[in-house]
Amino acid sequence: MTEEFYLCVDVGGTEIKANLLHGDQADGEKYPSQAERGKLEILANFEQIIQRQLQIVLEQKGKLKGIGIAFPGPFDYENGISLIKGLRKYDALYQVELKPYFQEWLVDMNFPANIPFLFENDAVAFSIGEYVYGVGQQADKAMFIMLGTGCGSTFIEQGEIVKNKYGLQESGMIYQDPFLKGTIEDYLSANGLKMVAGQMGMKETDGLALYQASQRGSQKAQHVFREFGFLIGTALQRYVQSFQPDCIVFGGQIAGSMKWMKAGIQAGLDQGQALRTEIKASENGMLSTCKGLVYLLKKKW
Repeated sequence: MTEEFYLCVDVGGTEIKANLLHGDQADGEKYPSQAERGKLEILANFEQIIQRQLQIVLEQKGKLKGIGIAFPGPFDYENGISLIKGLRKYDALYQVELKPYFQEWLVDMNFPANIPFLFENDAVAFSIGEYVYGVGQQADKAMFIMLGTGCGSTFIEQGEIVKNKYGLQESGMIYQDPFLKGTIEDYLSANGLKMVAGQMGMKETDGLALYQASQRGSQKAQHVFREFGFLIGTALQRYVQSFQPDCIVFGGQIAGSMKWMKAGIQAGLDQGQALRTEIKASENGMLSTCKGLVYLLKKKW
């Protein structure tokens, strides 16, 4: 029996994750994003990543059922056009229509150009994967927060993505909402973690270095994560108060440090409110994003 594959690509600010989902398993590889380079270099990197995965399908004598690309916003997902500008990541792709390039790479590898294909917001794909298949299952109302280069978010109520309700904007996302002296994304991101670490006198402010130090038992590094968690809880308090979710599910690279952040998040939520909601971390964010993309592909085709 011919094995069926879905190619799922999660485009991040620092790395790109490419996965071939077959059955309930995803074989994934990670690549540098080269997001700060020029248009031709970024596209050449995409081409290399895509064709590497397509080669695996050919070697397995499998059938490619669809392609899903999770891309950070702002982005015209319907038409596959990047609208990212001034964020120091993928600026060179501003207003570039990407789908024809992917179709060309398919044809170059002897795959049909009309294979089911979609672009989706990375936070939305992750959230749907977690809500349908992951730790967000059984929740009537759930908040999904991705902590990485930026801050992605999706609120889901009874299986539907929430927009323009509970104080949310039309996009349904919170990254541009005001917080302290800037926006949510200024603080609930890698830059926000670096800021907290710097304020606490840490020489190492990189998220990975802080994680490794915490793993080695550094109480100072662990305290940085707790304070960062408190900042997260403070930022999310208004949304939890209005939306009243059954749970908050965290994903993204920084969520790997949840065991040190969780108490701080709850303390931030509780400030004068006693807001109790279950705080969870994704068990496999890469797989959830992949499953979310495939779920949307199957729903559309």
